[in-house]
Amino acid sequence: MADQSAEVEDKRPASRRVADSIREDIERGKYEVGRPLPPYRQLATEQGVAVNTAMAGIRLLREAGWVEIKTNAGAFVRDRSGDLGTEEELRELRAKVEDLRATLRRVGDAVVGVDGELADVLDRLGAIAAHRHLP
Repeated sequence: MADQSAEVEDKRPASRRVADSIREDIERGKYEVGRPLPPYRQLATEQGVAVNTAMAGIRLLREAGWVEIKTNAGAFVRDRSGDLGTEEELRELRAKVEDLRATLRRVGDAVVGVDGELADVLDRLGAIAAHRHLP
């Protein structure tokens, strides 16, 4: 039986596969912080893709904060150690958003309940007014 994870990886765009492969190399220490990545042509050869695809993969890594691109100098591995605080803050903010959503759902349910009770009261008032011929 074929490895399903390999099948999933094959469906990723080539630029994403390149970016993921280089990111894994960075995480393993093959490419050190502050050091340049190999030239695009070399990366393309190593990854078995076109140069434009290698460049697109590096752009994905730049967008994700893994590398910085210096004009006429190439792509350099970025120091992400300061990003850990940001990641923790993002987790906390996401948790807060979920708490607020839960509160809104509870409040929304309460509002629906109050609205239903108000509708019942108005119906009863209308019935009393109609029975007594009041405006």
